[in-house]
Amino acid sequence: MLNEKGKEIGTMHCMRILVWCLVALLGVLAGEDFYLLLGVERSATTKEIRKAFKKLAITKHPDKNPEDSKAHDNFLKITRAYEVLKDEDLRKKYDMHGEEGLKEDFHGGGQYESWHFYNEEFGIYDDDQEIITLSRSDFEQSVDGTEDIWFINFYSPHCSHCHELAPTWREVAKELEGVIRIGAVNCEDDFMLCRQNGIHSFPSLVMFPAREKYHGSRENRDLVKHALKFVKAEVVELWDGNFQKSLDERLEKPWMIAFCGEEACLSKTNRLKLAAILSDVVNFGTLRCKHNENLCDKLGREHGIIYYGTEGVEKDKGIEISGADPQEIAFQVMSQLPDVQNLNKDVFENIIRRMSKGQEKDWLIHFVDDEEHQDIEFRKLPAMLPEFRVGRVNCRKLWEICRKLHVNKFPAFYVFKRSGGYEIYYGRATAHDVSAFARDSAGTKLVSLGPDDFNPSKVGPDSREPWFVDFFAPWCPPCMRLLPEFRKAARDYNGGVNFGTVDCTIHGDLCQVYNIRSYPTTIFYNQSIPHQYHGHHDSYHILEFIQDTLSPPVVVLDREKFTQLVHGADKDTRWFVDFFAPWCGPCQQLAPQWRKLAKMLQDFDGVKVGQVDCQAHGDLCGSENVNSYPTIRLYSKSEQGFSQFHPYNNWARDATAIMAWMFESNLVPSNLEDINNNNFYWNVLRSSKPWLIDFYAPWCNHCHMFRPKIEVVAKKLKGRVNIGKVNCDRDQGLCQQVGLSGYPSIRLYRGIYPGQDAQHPFGEDIEIYEAQELLDYLHEILPEVSEQQPEADRNPLDHDEL
Repeated sequence: MLNEKGKEIGTMHCMRILVWCLVALLGVLAGEDFYLLLGVERSATTKEIRKAFKKLAITKHPDKNPEDSKAHDNFLKITRAYEVLKDEDLRKKYDMHGEEGLKEDFHGGGQYESWHFYNEEFGIYDDDQEIITLSRSDFEQSVDGTEDIWFINFYSPHCSHCHELAPTWREVAKELEGVIRIGAVNCEDDFMLCRQNGIHSFPSLVMFPAREKYHGSRENRDLVKHALKFVKAEVVELWDGNFQKSLDERLEKPWMIAFCGEEACLSKTNRLKLAAILSDVVNFGTLRCKHNENLCDKLGREHGIIYYGTEGVEKDKGIEISGADPQEIAFQVMSQLPDVQNLNKDVFENIIRRMSKGQEKDWLIHFVDDEEHQDIEFRKLPAMLPEFRVGRVNCRKLWEICRKLHVNKFPAFYVFKRSGGYEIYYGRATAHDVSAFARDSAGTKLVSLGPDDFNPSKVGPDSREPWFVDFFAPWCPPCMRLLPEFRKAARDYNGGVNFGTVDCTIHGDLCQVYNIRSYPTTIFYNQSIPHQYHGHHDSYHILEFIQDTLSPPVVVLDREKFTQLVHGADKDTRWFVDFFAPWCGPCQQLAPQWRKLAKMLQDFDGVKVGQVDCQAHGDLCGSENVNSYPTIRLYSKSEQGFSQFHPYNNWARDATAIMAWMFESNLVPSNLEDINNNNFYWNVLRSSKPWLIDFYAPWCNHCHMFRPKIEVVAKKLKGRVNIGKVNCDRDQGLCQQVGLSGYPSIRLYRGIYPGQDAQHPFGEDIEIYEAQELLDYLHEILPEVSEQQPEADRNPLDHDEL
């Protein structure tokens, strides 16, 4: 029987589901369902969406349906649906708000290509397994985020040379399978990705991570030869003098030796390919029997490729491998590797029982649905992960346990952590990718969550434990970019915050209960209060958000606090206030900048930063005549003592721009002294104390952006160095005298020497425009101010360094 609290939670959950269903229904009623138009699930990947569209384009194209008067209009609908769903930002807005959310951002889908284009040219490499079609998300995670060797073809489907190259590119991919990675990027679908990589013509072939463009022949032989230059796999040349030493130095892996006798030996190219394919699991060496007859006689071999297992490299041991193709040889060698341990029910249940307490050692578990059809490549995993225990679970035999763990696709890989809990892998099913994930996951506190975890004693809005939860979908590119950064944040954060992920394709009902309508949605539950994250998808800003939530830099204002703190402030106190609504997109974009502004202003006396949630405090916003969001105001007291506000109406809504507006409008006292033609000589050039001068022009945007930064520097170095500003529009003669070449210009005047009359007006040019870097530099070169030494007698050059 449910207690009252349980009934209340159940009722809230039902209401949330009802609201979500109504929102979804209204979204469908507002326009056609784009997913339904293309015949794909809402969880479809970009590649699946592209393939579905191509299939429809070939059959539904007006060129193929001349008798249908509605063919043109219907095809425009399909094209519009594809153009929206292939773009991750537009897709997210559509998922949240339907077509209504696209009005301001998308006006495409009004034209289409010929039937020939969709049939012959669209999606060149979508059906090639050896070639990895890379989206922006894939590229950031698999190429930019690794040191793996990639040969990538940046192409356009409209480019005739790209189509001419395609058959050769497929041959190259098959020949180099397992040696390096072969990729393709459609620059019409991912224009910004190609632009970021300096692609201006098609096809462009680029090696990564070297980022070296290939300009040679596009014949198969030349392309392969070029790619192999970047392979660093080791082929050990064995002979009498180094044989035993080589074995002793490489005890951790078995050996494969190519004996070269009178018969043909593997070519140098094939040896390199083979070494690259097997580099993680086998030592590969060559032995020329013509020059090392005694050693070959000792091993009882004259030619052939021999695999030596754990028993060692000795006569009458080893297995002969046939064939001359590197991929075929590698397959036979991997077949000889010990298979992954098959886990029985007792062993696996013990691992499950220890999830809450943690394991003695990290486990990587490979879930399959049929032991007879295993990818032999996964036998590499134990050798690639010596610090792990690696096991396999056949879900046909242990289906009940697999069901409880929500294993819904095969193969699947879970890391069960020593620290407790587990994490699911969502990348490509290759031994290389899986092992990289396992090592990355093992050292973090990030765990996968399900409905059983969301209860008052653990996770969710009713929990007293702080949890940071990422609700995501594997098909969502921004989600896949966020996951490694979220994992990194979990590893780097040393406080008492727990990190979890919820896969909304597995736990759809749970995500509906918590009204998750777009992905990723990342929420920090702190003391049962949810704080949604809207910042950049990188670990630095995620950690900053946690710190800002636990120690808020912004004052949350309700009517009572607003009356007391804002309207009741004294004449020396000013309040920056952000009036916002939680559902407002621009407000969400402003939120991290508003927290940043609050931290930037912490060192400025008499300036406070607050915010008002107009959804929760509508009466307050109404009484302040706030009619749009976000509304930014600076409140202060007039000369007569009345509260007044100054609206911020600038287009830029970042912290630096807002702070620059504050100083340029003279709404807050400046820490910079005004320097001009009349006082420059006496105050600066004849001063014994250091001066830092900002020469600026009122029309210069970079000057405005730099102003708040030098204000911070002036505040922090008060008493150690004088800091001033010169308006070069007003004092053109002074700015010409000091030889300026642009704005802003920062000059340091260190102070006069004993007996010196005045400093040179040029001073020292400092090209540092970030506050912290400028502070670090000045701390390094300027002397500390002594409390005992009278200021007039202090000489900035009286210390050893200068």
